[in-house]
Parts: sequence; structure tokens; C-alpha cells
Amino acid sequence: MIYGMMVTGMLRRLYYRLQILVRRFGLGALLVLAIIVSLILSIGLWQAPERNIKSVTRVDATKQLVAAKPLTDLYNFNQLMINEADGQQYMVIDYRPMVDKMTKRLRDWQLAFTDQKVLSKKAYVASLKTKNMFVLALPDAVPGAVLREMLHNHADLPTNAQINRVRIPRDKPTSVWFYDDQQQRVYHYAVKHAGQTMRVFKRPSTAVLATYRMNTAHQIVTDTLASVSLRTYSYLMEAQPTNNYLSVLFRGRETPAATRIDNEVTYSDGSTRQLKLNTMTGVASFNDYGVVGAHKTFNQRIQQGYKWLLHARQLPNNVYYFENQAQGRQLTYRLYVDGLPIFNQTTYGTVQIKQYDNRHQQIDFSQYTLQVPLPSDDKAKVDLVPSATAYKQLAAVGVSADKIENISYGYRWVSDTTENVVTLSPEWYVEINKSWNAVSDVIAMRQGGY
Repeated sequence: MIYGMMVTGMLRRLYYRLQILVRRFGLGALLVLAIIVSLILSIGLWQAPERNIKSVTRVDATKQLVAAKPLTDLYNFNQLMINEADGQQYMVIDYRPMVDKMTKRLRDWQLAFTDQKVLSKKAYVASLKTKNMFVLALPDAVPGAVLREMLHNHADLPTNAQINRVRIPRDKPTSVWFYDDQQQRVYHYAVKHAGQTMRVFKRPSTAVLATYRMNTAHQIVTDTLASVSLRTYSYLMEAQPTNNYLSVLFRGRETPAATRIDNEVTYSDGSTRQLKLNTMTGVASFNDYGVVGAHKTFNQRIQQGYKWLLHARQLPNNVYYFENQAQGRQLTYRLYVDGLPIFNQTTYGTVQIKQYDNRHQQIDFSQYTLQVPLPSDDKAKVDLVPSATAYKQLAAVGVSADKIENISYGYRWVSDTTENVVTLSPEWYVEINKSWNAVSDVIAMRQGGY
């Protein structure tokens, strides 16, 4: 009976999505959906309880799904620069497939610590531009301990070293360099043994000409020197049931009491845990005032961030670490599409964790997630200008370059709640005063547009 109810509910959701697809994309989507339905029902029949010797509860299946993403996949590289022999640098846009293969090879290299140096600003940037190299960048600093896990402990980096980049040779593997942007410190390791070199990896035709520079905040900024054309995507959006969060966030506690004020519902166990949920936006904030164990170091806070995402079921395959503030006391994670982060003025596509010193921790997230990608037109692309042009546009409305802490391609999340559809449109985003906003929004605000 339970299985029949599950199939019935599944078919109802598929019927609703069918209406959206046909209305938006015509009969071509009908054939695609028919194939999907056939596959889902086939899988469902094979997984029905009567076909299994030992049934697995729904909660256990969810645990397995969430736990499938390891810590080293969450704190992963998000940029690949290729330094050519002629001195030109190129940034690979859809970098993840190539980076994953490179990281796998790097794990087989045996490294031996040689020395570390603190460089001048000019020498640090010049080192990153060394010819005939690959430079893998992390979205923000991660502890040496995490890099050790990523590389299977082959690099004996200090546990709390704050690493932003790894430079590796494209041809003969002699040395590997790890970079700390904030202190302008470089850790140099000799390669004792390399199973496979990086020679096989060539520059993709879609890579864009770019260059490094260091801004006034001692952050390395990647400036693109040419325009780039990026695709627009559409996804079905789905809200996770509130009970899914209540069951894990209040596990082992009394059933939380609920109170409502307008669109905000507050769930509380009456002692240490509280969940606030906006029923209109789906934005949620969970506070725990009884956290056991202090997280005093950068590495401990980064590791704890992963545990909190795991606990709150906020670890889909496409969520990644984005940035940290105050030595890891505030951590931000974002959904990524084609290697680019999703931004919005709400917490759609964003998870933020704040760790306080008084046993208090907070996690802000959204009930809404991206589900099935909708058929897209390959011609639906947006041309983004070189970053220098974006800087000029901002300067024209009074935003000087020295106030811009960082700049990045990204996707704007635009939701159509009537059809549960999300459109992801590529734009330039800049960080000013620790806040990320689309360049077009900053210009509109400066011009009094809103």
C-alpha cells in the first residue's frame, strides 16, 4: 500500500511537471518525459519492498544520499588558469571535468617539502604567472589539512595554513607550489615521483584570455581580457518538506512547538534549538545554543562547516564552498552550474554557517532546490564583456576599482513561483564591503533605479 501511494504521488508530480513542459516547450518535451516516466517506473518496480530481501527505510536512504559527497568534494577547486609558454594566461570556463582528472593524477605524485618564502606583492603575482604552468585555485582559503586530504596526504602542509592556489608544471614534474594569498607565502615541494604528468591536458578552445593582479585587500583577482558567451539555463524548482528538516535538526529532542507571526513560523524545543521559516520565501534560519565543543582553529571551523551541512541535509552534488570570513567563523556555500556560482539577493542557492564563541551556531538556508533541468536552446546565450569594461561601467557611477574586493562570473537565480521554474542567467558579480551583487544591480542602485 505504501509503495502504491509513493508511485501515485510520483505520477501526480510528473503530471504537473508535464503541464509545465508542454506549455513552455511543446510536444518535444512530451516524448522526453515519457522516457523518464518509463525509466522511473522500471526502477521503482525493481526497488519495490517485495523484490528486496532486506528493505531500507526512507531515512536511511536519505542518509546514504547526503553522505555520498565527501569533504574534499565540498572544498574543491573552482578555477583553472593555463600559463602558456609565450606568457599568455587563459582561464578555463567549464573547468571541472579537466580539474577532476588533473587532481586524480596529482594524488599519485610523491612530494617532499623544500622551503617556504614570503614574497613581495609584485613577486607573488609574477610567481603565479610563471610560464608553462597550470594554476588550480580554490574559491577562498582552505586549511592545509584539507589540501592534505585532497592529495591523499602527499603534501605535508601545516594543518592551519591558509591555501588559495596550487601551481603545477605542465611538462616535466619537478616541483609543486602552494600559495597563501593573504600572507603572500609560498610553500615549495619537490616532486620525488610522478606516476603521470600533466602533458596530456591541452587548452580548450573556449578558454578566455585572462591575467592575475593583486588588489588593495591583498586578494588575487582574475581579470578577463576578452568577452565570453555563456548559456542560460532553466530548472524545475522544488521545496523540500518542512518535516524533513524538523526530523534531523531536532533529532533526539522533544517535538518542537510551532508559533506563527504573519508568514514566519518558529519551531522551538523550548531550550536550545530554534528554526525560523518564512513560508512565502522558503528562507530558513536554524540556531543551536547548546553546541558542545569549541572550534578554535581555522581547520576546526572548516571541518565543522562540512558536518553542519551534512546534519542539515544541505549537501547536494552541486553545492560547493564559496568563501569564509573571520578565520572561518562565517562560511558560505553556493550551488554551482557549469562551474559558476549561483547568486541572488535572497538565500536561494546559498547556505551560510555562522560559528560563535558562546556555544551558539547558526545555519541559514532555503527550502528550495533545483531539480530537473528543462530543455534549453543552445542559442540562448549571454555575452559578458571583459572585466575591464565592467570596471569602467562601475567607475562611471562612482564605484572606484579599489573598492571592489573581487569580481566573478555567476548566475542570477530568477524564480517563477507560478510554474516552479528557475531561470539561471549569467552576469558579472562584484564583491563590495563583503557583499556580492550583480554589476547591473550596483549600477541601477547608483543611478537611483531602485
